[in-house]
Amino acid sequence: MKKRKNMNLIAEAPKQNPVAKFAHQFNKAQIFADKKLYSRKTKHGKQEVSPSVPA
Repeated sequence: MKKRKNMNLIAEAPKQNPVAKFAHQFNKAQIFADKKLYSRKTKHGKQEVSPSVPA
């Protein structure tokens, strides 16, 4: 007679995380149809620019 796996282990299987399951649908980069409207803020806008000394 063929041995069967223990069916009690199926009930102990971890539940799927719905946040991780559907994250790829929601965490997408924003697409700009009109590229003229796209702008990016300066990374360190309040810092002074280091002076470059001509040699």
